[in-house]
Amino acid sequence: MYPANFKFDWLKYKNFNNFALFKKKIPNFLDQRHKYKSRRKSLFRRINHSIIGSFNNFVESFKTKPTEYRPYLGSQSKDVSQDNENIDVSEDRNEIAEDSQYPRPVSDKKHHKKSYRLSDIRKRWEDKRNKRKKRKYKKKIKKRHRKENKRRARLEFIRRFFPNYKKPRHIPLVELSDEEAAEVIKQQQKNYFYYTINSVALFIIAYLLVYFMYQLTVLVVASRWKLDSVLMYYDLAFNDYSPLWTRSNIIIVTLAGPLISLIIGFLFYRFFSNRRKVKGFLKLFFLWIALHGFNLFFGAWATGVSFDEGFGYVPAWLYMNVFWQIFISLIFLFVLGLIGYYSASKFLDTSKSAFRVKQENKSKFLLFQAVLPWIIGTLILILVKIPNNMPYDTSNMITLLFGVVPILFNRYARPTVSFEKERKPTKIKWLYIVIFVVLILAFRIGLDKGLHVLLNYKFTMSLEIVPL
Repeated sequence: MYPANFKFDWLKYKNFNNFALFKKKIPNFLDQRHKYKSRRKSLFRRINHSIIGSFNNFVESFKTKPTEYRPYLGSQSKDVSQDNENIDVSEDRNEIAEDSQYPRPVSDKKHHKKSYRLSDIRKRWEDKRNKRKKRKYKKKIKKRHRKENKRRARLEFIRRFFPNYKKPRHIPLVELSDEEAAEVIKQQQKNYFYYTINSVALFIIAYLLVYFMYQLTVLVVASRWKLDSVLMYYDLAFNDYSPLWTRSNIIIVTLAGPLISLIIGFLFYRFFSNRRKVKGFLKLFFLWIALHGFNLFFGAWATGVSFDEGFGYVPAWLYMNVFWQIFISLIFLFVLGLIGYYSASKFLDTSKSAFRVKQENKSKFLLFQAVLPWIIGTLILILVKIPNNMPYDTSNMITLLFGVVPILFNRYARPTVSFEKERKPTKIKWLYIVIFVVLILAFRIGLDKGLHVLLNYKFTMSLEIVPL
C-alpha cells in the first residue's frame, strides 16, 4: 500500500492542518494511496498484488542498510521528543500563507453510514424516472426504425416487378425548360383548389355531425320533462306555450346542446387530432369537428345574446345584466380567436408537403385549406336551408369567422410533423365528395317536413331489506 522508500517526519507537521503543504511534501504518496483506494480488484488480482509486494519487500531488505542500535537513555528520550516538537517551522508557515487559497482539509475521522434525507430520496427517484423515460424513448425510436426498414424492404421488393411503384413524381424546376416549368407552376396552382374542394366536403360533413349531436342532446334532455319536439333541417321546434316549461328546465334544456358541443370540441382538438396515426384528411376532418364544437358554445353565446334565442335563453332566464352578457360574449369570441390562432400548426400538418409549409407558401396554403372552405361551406349551407334560414343558426355559422381568420396571422406556426422532401401529388377525394352529397340530400329532403320525436323513458330502482 505504501512506497517502500517512503520516509516522512510526522512530528514536524503534526501541528499544521494544511492540505496543500502536506500534498507538496508527499505528492507521490498521496497519488499512489488514492489510486490504490479507488481501484477495485478481484480476488486473483489481490493475491497477485500481495505476492508481488512481499517479493519486493524481500528484495528491498537486502538493499537497505541495517538500522543503528541505540540503547535506552531513560528520561533523556523525553527531551529529544520535546526538541523535535520545538523545531523551527517559520519557513513552512510562510508556505502555508502562500497556499492559503486552498481549502482546509476535512478531519480524518471514520466515515459513518450516510443518512438519506428527503431531498436525496427525491433526487434518486428523479434519476430513476429519467432513466426510465430514456429507455422508453430508445425503444420507441428502435420500433420506428424497424417499421421504416420493413416499409423500405417492402417497397424494394415490389419495385423489382413494378419499377415506378410509389416513386416521387416531383422534378426540380431547374431541370425543366421554360414551357415545362410554366406548366408545372400552373399544375401547382390547380392543386391548391384540390385542397379547397376536399376541405369544403369535410367542413360540411363535420358541421352536420356536430349539428345533429347538438339537436339530439337537446331533444333527449327535453324528453325528461315529457317535452316533445320536431326536428327539422333548420331548427328544433318545441311548443313554446306548453305548461310543462319552467325556469329550471328552460335553462337545462338550452344549456345541454352548447355544453355537449364544447365537450366534443375539446376532445377532438386536444386528444383525437394529436394522435400520431391521425394524419392528412382525417386530421383535417377532426379539426373541423373541433372548431364547429367550439363555435356552437363560444359563438352561440354571442349570437344567442344578440337575437335572444337558443343559448341566449340561459343568461336571460338567469336574469343576467346586459353589460355582463356583452362582456362575456366578447371574452368568448376572444377565446374562439385564440383557438383558431393556435390551430394553424395543426392545419399545416394536413398539407402532406414540405413545399406548402415553407414561409413563403404557408399563408397561401392556409387560405385555400381553411378560410376559403369556411366561406364556400357556409354559403352552401345557407343555400340548402333556403327559405327557412333562421337568424340564430345563420349567425352561428358566421361567428366561425373568429376561429378561422386568425389562422392567417400566425406567421410563427410550424407543422408538428416532419414531411419528406419530395412533394406528394394532391388529388380530389371522391369518397368524401360522395358522402358530402348524400348527407346534404338526406339532411334537406329527409327533414323537410320535420321529424316528430317523442321519447318516454323511466329509470326505477327499488331497495328492500328483509331481516334474517
